[in-house]
Order: sequence, then C-alpha cells, then structure tokens
Amino acid sequence: MSEHKTVVWFGDDPQPNTFFFRSPFRSWKFVFNTVLLAVVCLATVFMLWDYSTGFRSFPIFLLTLLLLVVVYPYWYALKRRAKIHEHFLTGKIAESAPETPLTDLLDVADDSINEGLRNSTFAFGLFLFALYLSRWVHPK
Repeated sequence: MSEHKTVVWFGDDPQPNTFFFRSPFRSWKFVFNTVLLAVVCLATVFMLWDYSTGFRSFPIFLLTLLLLVVVYPYWYALKRRAKIHEHFLTGKIAESAPETPLTDLLDVADDSINEGLRNSTFAFGLFLFALYLSRWVHPK
C-alpha cells in the first residue's frame, strides 16, 4: 500500500511528430494557419471591394503584397512539407519513438513552418486592419 505510482497526464505523455507523415490538415496548427489565410484573403477582397474608388493604383500593390507575404509562404510551406513526406513515403525516414533526435528535428521543422506561416499572415492581417482604420478615421 505504501507504493507510489506516477500518473502520466496527456501533456506529459511524449508523442512522436506526425505532421509530415499524414495529411497536413490533421494538424491543428496547420488548420489554424489555413483558416487565418482564408480570413486574411477575404479581408483583402473586402478591402478592395469596399474601397475600390479610393485605392486607384493601390489594389495591385495590395494584391502583390498579399501574394508575396501570405500566399507564397503558405505554398512554399506545403512544398517543404511535401519534400519531407516524400522521404517518408520512400522509406528514407520513418516514424520514430518520442524523444529521439529525429522526432526533435521534425518538431523543430513543424514549428518553424507553422510559426512562420502564422506570423506572416498575422502581420499582414494587422497591416490590413491598420489600413482599414486609417480609411475609416480619415475618409476621402
């Protein structure tokens, strides 16, 4: 009766990284980034539609910025993820146990891909919001 057993909680139970071995849409981080991308794209369309008379040559700049800052990083992240997934499909890498060097490397890659997407999309969203506020406060 005096024997103590440790209880493993869900957060304490190490899991191997599976982001590169399954569909990217099974990762909550990637789904969040996809939703954020869709919101920013819709906000850009709304901005261009709502303020089309005041922008004149600005829509091309805004669309170029959207493509370079938001859409291209998302597409490039899918390409990088597909490259690692291809290594998995060919058998060059395999799912490994938690707390191995390979799992740590995949965690770093997963975090850098998803954090980069989130940061660039969120920054562009803040830019759009600032633009919206500037047009709202100083209407032409």
